[in-house]
Amino acid sequence: MKTALQFTQPLCLIWLLLGLWLLRQFWTRRCSGLWMPASSWLLLTVISCTPAASILLAGLEDQIPKVQLDQLPAADAILCLGGGVEPSLSEPMGFHLKIGADRLSTALTIAAAGKAPLLILGGGGYPHEGRMFSEADAVRDYLAAHVPLKIQLHSMGTCSDTHDEAVKVAELMKQRGLKRLLLVTSASHMPRAMATFSKAGIQMIPVPCNYLSSLNHVGDLHWLHWPGYHGFEIFAFWTHEIIGHYVYLWRGWI
Repeated sequence: MKTALQFTQPLCLIWLLLGLWLLRQFWTRRCSGLWMPASSWLLLTVISCTPAASILLAGLEDQIPKVQLDQLPAADAILCLGGGVEPSLSEPMGFHLKIGADRLSTALTIAAAGKAPLLILGGGGYPHEGRMFSEADAVRDYLAAHVPLKIQLHSMGTCSDTHDEAVKVAELMKQRGLKRLLLVTSASHMPRAMATFSKAGIQMIPVPCNYLSSLNHVGDLHWLHWPGYHGFEIFAFWTHEIIGHYVYLWRGWI
């Protein structure tokens, strides 16, 4: 029943129909000009039916060693990079949790453990009807009103990207005399983030989280399975980081 329902999903239907059409073309020896649709079907199969995308992303996630939160040393501040939430006019909390929300939950866990006296919140901005809504401001306001943390909160406001976060944090650390911070971000993003913050002259302890690769999850790894969207999400994160690395390198930010 579950398998039958899966074939009602658009991605699975496209994969099946395209595959059947290619088989028919090969069977009737109408092979001329099939290299493009055949390549598309093969790419679709590799990304959606195998753990290939997870293997690629795990190559980024595993560059920085995993950490145990209770073994982290104390620091002057905790920095939670943005990307885990987005402001919302409808949600009771005032923001919507995204796929990177592990960044926020990890930072809050470290804060609750008393690892630092200051929690710095980064993140982007979302324009709406002529007003800019800040991810960091939304989280700060919610935490200040509803979560009894014995830690100071500081919002970086609206940051355009990781480099912008690094520049603003470097200035904040200089103003407050901070020496070292705990850097919290997704494991796949951590290599680029560390390179960016190091370039800005910031001393940090990496705290990778939000492991998205199936190789870093609990459970058996299925090498062949029916098409699913998860592989495309994982592949998109990998391409984002690879392209971002070379863009930052070209701009001199790392």
